[in-house]
Formats: sequence, C-alpha cells, structure tokens
Amino acid sequence: MPPSSRDTGGPGLPGRLLPGVLLGLSASIAWAFYNIGVDIGRSDGFTSADLAILRYGVAALLLVPVMLWRGSRLGGLSLPRLALITVAIGPPFAFLFNTGFGIAPLAHAVVISPGMTIIVANLLPVLLDGQKMSLNRKIGMAVLIAGLVAIAADNAPAKTADTSTLVGDLCFVGSGSLWGLFTYLISRWRLPAVEAIGAASATTTIVLLPAYLLFFEPAALPAAKWLEQGFYQGMLGGSLAIILYAAAIGRLGSGLAGLFPAMIPPLAVLLAIPIAGQWPTALQLAGVAIAASGLVISLDIAGALVRRTARGRGRATGPS
Repeated sequence: MPPSSRDTGGPGLPGRLLPGVLLGLSASIAWAFYNIGVDIGRSDGFTSADLAILRYGVAALLLVPVMLWRGSRLGGLSLPRLALITVAIGPPFAFLFNTGFGIAPLAHAVVISPGMTIIVANLLPVLLDGQKMSLNRKIGMAVLIAGLVAIAADNAPAKTADTSTLVGDLCFVGSGSLWGLFTYLISRWRLPAVEAIGAASATTTIVLLPAYLLFFEPAALPAAKWLEQGFYQGMLGGSLAIILYAAAIGRLGSGLAGLFPAMIPPLAVLLAIPIAGQWPTALQLAGVAIAASGLVISLDIAGALVRRTARGRGRATGPS
C-alpha cells in the first residue's frame, strides 16, 4: 500500500480512526495548555528567544536519552530529511510564528495559521501523491475554518490594518504552511515520532544555543519560573504534543491529522474557563460548536459508525 493511501480512507482506516482521533485531540489539548504557558511566560518577562531555547533544548534533553535507551536508529531519517523536518518545526517556524504574534492581532493568528496547516496538509497529498479528497473532507474543512472565523471575530483587533499587520499575516501563512509540510512529511516518510522529534530538537538546539548565548541575555527571573516554562515549552509543546500529533498522523494520515491543530483555539476557549476564570461569549461558544462539527464531518465519524454497525449486523445474520 502506498505511504499516503491512509489519507483516502483505505481499508485500515476504520480500525485506526478512534485511536487516531484520541491522539489528535490529546495533542491539541497539550498545545492549548502550551499556548497558555506562552502567555504566562511573556507576562512574566521571558523573551521569544528564551521560550524558543527552552522549547527545543528541553525537548532534546528529554528525548535524546529515550532514543539512546531504546537503541533508536535513524535509518529512515537521512540528513536531507532531517534538515527538512528541522526547517519545518525548528527555527524558521519559531521565527515566523513569534514574529507574527508580535505584529498582527491574535484574531488573525487564530484563523490564518491553523487554516494554512489544514490547506497544505490536505493539498500536498493531492498534488504530490495523486490522492483524491472526499466530499466529507472538503465540507468539514470549510465548516472547521468557519468555526475559527467565528472565534476570531470576537477578538477585537489590537492594531489597525497597515503594512506591519500584513507582514504579520504573511508570517502566519508561512508558519502554518511549514506545519502542514511537517504533517505531510511525517506521513509520507512514516517516520517514528520520538526519533524524528528528538533528532530535530537536538539539531535545532545545536543551531540555536550558540546564537542565543552570544546575542541574547537570558531573562533575570527565578529558577522556579524557568522550570515552569521548561515544563510548558519543552515537555508539553516541544515533546508530548508533537509526539502525540505524529502518532495521530501515523494512524490517520496527513490530511485528517492536519485538522487537529485547528482545534487548539476552540479548546483554549474552553480551558480558559477553569484555568483563567474567563467565560466564553455566545459567539465563541458558537465557534467552538461549529469547529467541532467540522471535525466530525471531516472524519466522517457518523459514516464510520454506520458502516461498522452494518458490518456487525452482516456478520451476525450471515451463514454460520
């Protein structure tokens, strides 16, 4: 079976659907907590450089020992592949994403970045592997993006539209596209999650650490704050969330798995209730419901359940 046939809903997909969905949702929840951690870190006084080195450095410290303990071999991860994966989730991605947050409204980030991830992760298999996208997927993608727009519409723009805002939007286009590329590559090359993320994190740390020590001054904050951000950045954002996401890609394929980053804003809206005491508005709740509906439509969950029920009845009534 071709590496990308899982995206088309091949015979192995129904059995992989539930585990893949649970992995994808778990990754989205971890990223939602990670985003909350970023807000806490920026409020505490950490710079983007501080957070970036924590994200990749702590992830490398956590994953490389696991790779060594498991005796992992990187036979499927050649140097060109490692370089491309590192570009997709490493310094270029971090630079574009953090730059966009600095000069464009949050409402733009909520829609543009995950929207581009959905588009790129679903278009690359079509363009490069000759896949066909189902009608359910197309409708679900449109509904999911509509939900993001509804959530973003309730965030008043922090800046008036000008050239800098356009640059920020382009940064989100770039970061979302890179994440869509990462999603496709993990599926296309069938890379093991821990090995791929660990190697990319270690490579990124080797590249970033000298520049960080030479050109940036670490935030003068207590060790407890650094440990807290190490948990949010390196353990949640840099390790757990990406490994869960990569595992979801392995079960669902790049197209379906590429939908889950778009669930981070809706989940963040809900998580803000117990964590920050912030109750969502009616429009935000509507956006959450619309986005969830888009995900259900794209995954064709109802259809999968009907087909599974029909197969069960067929076996029950068939010849003994």
